Amino acid sequence: MFTEPQRFAQHASKTVPPADVQKVTGTSAPAGNAAADAGRAPTSALFLTGLFLAVGGFLWAAFDTPPNQQQAQALIAKDAVTEEVSAPESLGFLPALLGDAPILERLTGSPETDLNLVADDWLRRGDTVETLLTRLGVEDPVFLDWARQSGEVREAFASNRSTRATVSYLPDLGVQALTLRWPDTKNKGHFLRLTIKAARETGDANPDIAPVNRFVATTESVPYTPNTRLASGVIESSLFATTDAANIPDSIAMGMAEIFSNDIDFNRDLRKGDTFAVVYEILEADNEALETGRILAASFTNKGTRLNAIWFEQNGRGDYYDLNGVSTRRFYLASPMEFSRVTSSFSKRRFHPVLKVNRPHLGVDYGAPKGTPVRTVGDGRVVFAGRRGGYGNVIEIRHDSQSTTVYAHLSRIFVKRGQRVERGERIGAVGSTGVSTGPHLHFEHRVNGVHKDPAQMAKRSRATEVDRQHMAAFKAIADTATTQLAAARQVHLASAE
Repeated sequence: MFTEPQRFAQHASKTVPPADVQKVTGTSAPAGNAAADAGRAPTSALFLTGLFLAVGGFLWAAFDTPPNQQQAQALIAKDAVTEEVSAPESLGFLPALLGDAPILERLTGSPETDLNLVADDWLRRGDTVETLLTRLGVEDPVFLDWARQSGEVREAFASNRSTRATVSYLPDLGVQALTLRWPDTKNKGHFLRLTIKAARETGDANPDIAPVNRFVATTESVPYTPNTRLASGVIESSLFATTDAANIPDSIAMGMAEIFSNDIDFNRDLRKGDTFAVVYEILEADNEALETGRILAASFTNKGTRLNAIWFEQNGRGDYYDLNGVSTRRFYLASPMEFSRVTSSFSKRRFHPVLKVNRPHLGVDYGAPKGTPVRTVGDGRVVFAGRRGGYGNVIEIRHDSQSTTVYAHLSRIFVKRGQRVERGERIGAVGSTGVSTGPHLHFEHRVNGVHKDPAQMAKRSRATEVDRQHMAAFKAIADTATTQLAAARQVHLASAE
C-alpha cells in the first residue's frame, strides 16, 4: 500500500502520451478528434483533483511520517522529477516551496528570538528617569545609573514644555532605546529629539564575564509635520467646558476667543446653544501630536449671527479676515482679560458697594482670582505705572493722541513708564489694592479725558482689509476654508446623533 506522495511519484514517472499532455496544458487537439474534445473536461478535472490530493498527502506525510520514511519518500520524489516528464504540473515546485528548513520553524520563527517591547507616555511634573521607567513597567539598574550622569537626559527632563517619551526594551536585557521629543523653543516649527541607544560590548575576551551595556545619546532639531484637524461644538455653559468635551486643546479655545474678541465678549455675550466650528493645525513629531499649531479657519454663531475668520498672509504678515476680506482684528480688544466675568458694567448711575452712594461707574469691573493675567487692549505706550489713590496699583496706556486705557486694583505690575506694549501683551495681574471689596480688575477707556464704554470703543475701532492685488488668492483660500468648516459642523452633528 502506498502513501499519497509515493503513489503520485510512481504515476509521474510514467511516460505521458502527447494527447494527454494537450488536455492538461489546455492546448487544442488535432482537428476532427471528437473523442479527445469530449473527454478533455472530465480528464482535466480528474487530473486537478489528483494533483490536489497528492499535494495534501505530501504535506501530511511531511508532518506525520518518521524521519527515515520521509527521506525515502524524498528520494522517490526526486527520482520521479528527474525522469523525462512532458507535463509541466510535476512535483518540482514542492522542494522549492518547502526548502531545507522544517516547516514549523518557517511558521513560528526561531524559539530563541527576543521579543522587543515598546511603551510610551508624556512626562509629568517632577518626573525623573526612574519614575518614568517605573510607570512604564521597565526595570534596568544599569541604564538608570548611566542616565543619572547624562547631561542630555537632565536637559530633556528639565523642559517645562510637552515632552513625549518612548522606550524600547527586552525583558531579559533591559532598555534598548529611549527617545524623548519636546518643542524646540529656539527654532520655530521644530522639535528636539533625544535618542538613546544601547550598544553591546564584551569588554573582555573571557567568556565567563557577561557582556555589559553602554549607551549612546544624540540630540537633533527636527521639523514638525503639520496635520489639519476639524472640530465643532455647541455651547452648554462655557467655551472651555464645550471644548474640553470635544477634546479640543485649550490653546485653540483661547485662540478662538482672541479671534472673535472684538465682536463677542466671551465673559458675558455667550448663550446656551451658540455653536462654533474650527479648522486647526496639529504639529506632529514622528507621527505623534506634540503641539497645537495655528487656527486656519473658525466660525462662531452667537445670538443667531455667524461670524467667520480665515487666516491669510499678505505683505509678509498674517491676520484673520471675514469672508469679505475685512480683518476680524480691531484696534482694541473687547476685554483686557482672556476669561473672567463682568461684575459691574459701564453706567452713568450705580450704587457704590464701598462708599454706599449712587455715583457713575465709568468703567467695567471684571471679577477674577488674584494673580489672573491682565493684558493691554491695544498697542501703545505706558504713561503711568504705580500707586494712585483709590485705584491702588494702576497702569495707564496711551494708544494715540486721543485715547488712553486704565487698569486698576492690580496686585502686580509687569511694565514700566515709557515702555512700548503690543495689543494682547500681559502688563499686570488682578488684585485688590486701593478701594476694593475683593480681587477684580477695574478697566476704563478715555477719549480726550472723557470716559467711554470700553465695549463700544472696541466694536467701533478701525480694521484692516485684504489688499486688492491679493483678493483673488484670499478668495481661493476662503472657499477651501468654508468647505472645511461645513465638514466640521457635519462631524459634530453625526457624533451627536
